[in-house]
Amino acid sequence: MLLIALFIATFFLAYCNGANDNFKGVATLFGSQTTNYKTAIGWATITTFAGSIFSIFLAETLVKSFSGKGLVPDEIANGQDFHLAVAIAAGLTVILATLTGFPISTTHGLTGALSGAGLVAIGTQVNFTALQKNFLMPLLLSPMIAILLGALIYALSRYLRVYLGIQKEWCICAGQIQQIIPIPQPDATNILKHHNR
Repeated sequence: MLLIALFIATFFLAYCNGANDNFKGVATLFGSQTTNYKTAIGWATITTFAGSIFSIFLAETLVKSFSGKGLVPDEIANGQDFHLAVAIAAGLTVILATLTGFPISTTHGLTGALSGAGLVAIGTQVNFTALQKNFLMPLLLSPMIAILLGALIYALSRYLRVYLGIQKEWCICAGQIQQIIPIPQPDATNILKHHNR
């Protein structure tokens, strides 16, 4: 019975994760009207499924981290009741945030669920060093690294654009007709006027 409950809870967590994350990777395709909603969600589903298949082979370390080993003793981390508690807590956290429109990450939900289940199981004997090293530091550092890399790539791309003399216009060519689409630049005075109204 516990195994069936664990399967249902895991399926629920996967559903919540998909409801929250599936469209993120293709939101710009839909938002920029490059594709319609049906095509964008189709791409999202196919690529997410492909990623999940590859993760079976490539994410062994990540699976070990989210098993709770090192955070709590192995006899607790290997228990089906511990896994059930983590899956239910993470799933409920993600689905509630999704339904109410709050920003959420399944990784953050799982981290909180592992910490909470560990605290209930063994109290303050949770290995907080492992929590900091394996969960908190990567979660804190990854956005900073992404910002730095994004800024670096943007600066390099802008330098190349200016060096090559490329103007801030895009040419979208289809068939025999070419149409120049200028990208409007924000006017600070208009913004100030709009806010003063």
